[in-house]
Amino acid sequence: MAVKALEKGHSASVILFIDAVKLAKPNALDSVDIGAPFKPAKDLLEKFIEQGGNVLVCGACMEHNGIKESEIDPRFEVINGDDVVDLMMGAKGSLQLS
Repeated sequence: MAVKALEKGHSASVILFIDAVKLAKPNALDSVDIGAPFKPAKDLLEKFIEQGGNVLVCGACMEHNGIKESEIDPRFEVINGDDVVDLMMGAKGSLQLS
């Protein structure tokens, strides 16, 4: 959905929370492919970033999972609770999937 939002001219950010912060490590999505009609997760991530999408990672969730900032993809940004509130309050809309 995030790639589709960018293709339609909208801005999009994906925030990784809780256990999803493990996906912030480089190459974490390399083997994630659920099959047609969906594209492999790695390809979707690359397209998302190339089109201007932002991947944001919960710093507290990283700490909880024992992940250091030096271990995540350098293209991703670590954020805190205040950042999340600011992003949500400033957004035209949001879509949460779990």
